[in-house]
This record gives sequence, C-alpha cells and structure tokens, in this order.
Amino acid sequence: MNKLNWERLRIYRAVLEGGSLAEAARRLGVSQPTVSRQVRALERDLDLPLVDITPDGALPTAAGLQLAPALDDMLRAADSIRPSHGAGRAMPVVRVTCGPWLSAFLGKNIHQLLGDPADAQVEIVSSAAFADLPRRQADIAIRNQRLSDSRITLRRLPDYACAVFGASSLVQNRAEAFDDRRFASFDWAALVDELDHFPTARWLSSRLQRDPVVRFSTSINLLDAVKSGSVLAVIPCFAGDPEDDIVRVSDPFVPDYGGHWLALADDVRRRPYVRRAADRIVAFLQENRSILLPT
Repeated sequence: MNKLNWERLRIYRAVLEGGSLAEAARRLGVSQPTVSRQVRALERDLDLPLVDITPDGALPTAAGLQLAPALDDMLRAADSIRPSHGAGRAMPVVRVTCGPWLSAFLGKNIHQLLGDPADAQVEIVSSAAFADLPRRQADIAIRNQRLSDSRITLRRLPDYACAVFGASSLVQNRAEAFDDRRFASFDWAALVDELDHFPTARWLSSRLQRDPVVRFSTSINLLDAVKSGSVLAVIPCFAGDPEDDIVRVSDPFVPDYGGHWLALADDVRRRPYVRRAADRIVAFLQENRSILLPT
C-alpha cells in the first residue's frame, strides 16, 4: 500500500457524507472530475474498490462504507495534531431527509437541533421519497413507515395528529363545516393522484363526496390553499394550529401510517456528530409531543 494521502482521505469522506461524487464536489467547492481523480488515486493507494458506477451515479461501495468509521477516527486524530494556521476546520455535514411538513417544523426550530456551539452543519432535505441510507443519500431519515433493512437502526418517534382545517372566514356561521356534511358541502384541496397512497390522502378519499377543486404534488401547499379562504384540507395540527386565520373543523386524528420513525444506517450511527444530531431530533420531537398530538 502506498503512503496515504490525507487530502484524498478527506475527499473520500466527503463522498461518503454526500452519497455521490457530485454532492462531494458541491460540498468541497471543487469540480467533480477532481473528486473522481482523487478517489481513483485513493483506490490505488488502498488497493480497494471505493466507488461503484451505477445507473444512479457513482456511489460508495460496501468496502468504502465499511471504511467510514476508521476513516473518521484517522481524520479526527490528524486534525487534533495539525496546526490550524488560524483557519477553522470545516464542520462535518449531517444530511436529514424528511417530509415537507416536518421539514418546515424542524426548520422553524433549527436552534434546538444544533450544538452550542454548532458541532455540525445540518442539511434538511424535504422529500417524500425514501432515501437509500446505506448508499449515503442521507445520514438520517424520518419517515411514516417502519423500514425493514437489517443495515438500518430505527428509533421510534412520537406520532403526530392531523385534522381538517378551514379559514375562519369560510367556516364561520356554517355548522355543516363541523360535521360530516363538510365532505359534500365544501370545496376541497387534496394531493395529486400519484400520492393517493399517503395515509392522509386515503383517509380523505374514503370520506370525500365530491372531487377536490385543486390538487398539489407537495403536501405543504395545502396550507396556503386553506389560508386562501376557499377550501378545506387535511393538515397536520402542528402546522395548522399556529396559524391565526384558520381553524380545525374536525377532531384531531392520527393517520394509519404504521408509526413515525427515525432511521440511521448502522455504520453512520457510529459517527458521533450524526448520533448527536439524531439524539437532538428525537429529544426535540419528544419535548413537543403535546404540539404533535394535541387534544
């Protein structure tokens, strides 16, 4: 094995953290060919395949993922003895993927997810799609479904309730808004047909007696539609309750989605800064259980 090049190790760590050569290049502020050349050189140094070329792009191999914990330890030790020359070391990045509603909720309370001082840069990726954690598409995933991959560690999170919301100006003095007549008497906003597998979409479609007048591909747009004063929609209580101009017109209910889970790839879980970020997310959501599950 050739003498290790520390810069190549740092670049490959960025590939592991970012999940691809392109994302590593973006984080490092260099070109993708530069990242590719350095990773190939590191493969020669270690005599190990570190990157697979797949239809989804260049992704870390199993051998590369197994290298991650030792790589973190090596670079941490090197940083502890290397002179800083007045420049601070770039913070590690923790990528968190979750749905649009929770992404907005975390963003409004981001101070509770950071250390004091911040010990990692948190990237919150709003997506309804499942991230491939072992492939480094994310470090932490929060989903309304229990994953069965043996390479993933799960932590149970508090459930959250939803309700039907409408603008105060729309529902005032209209008793039918507050019982099941709402499903036939009002215009509705809903999700597009491709998202009809969502628990809230199934709940609504089983009750609605007329076609929605507007559909969205992103659930958080439902809030703006309700605030417009012309439609009802199903919205998480933690998103709708703080709004002054809309009200619940139904009791809160927990959609039948099989639980609320935080997922970590097993090797990522051994990274202290990822583990700390996960702990803070879990603690924050548990502390806000009364907001997530109002009476």
